[in-house]
Amino acid sequence: MIHQNLQLATALDAAGAAAVNQALGAIAGVSQVGASGGTNRVAVAFDDNTTSAQEIAAVLARAGYPLREAPKTGGCCGGCGGGGH
Repeated sequence: MIHQNLQLATALDAAGAAAVNQALGAIAGVSQVGASGGTNRVAVAFDDNTTSAQEIAAVLARAGYPLREAPKTGGCCGGCGGGGH
């Protein structure tokens, strides 16, 4: 199970948060989505054997809520400050 906190390019209003929650919740393998109005952050938990961070980013972009930065690939979460390089 992968847990990511994604940063959208723009802040969500209530309708946008509902749209993001619905769009990501419809992806097979996504078990939790947390988007709320007034912020540009979305928390998502997903099974990486079923879907990917790239698929989640693509769904967000198609819904009109692209990410500020594309998700990093590989095993690095960036928590150590290594930047995933």
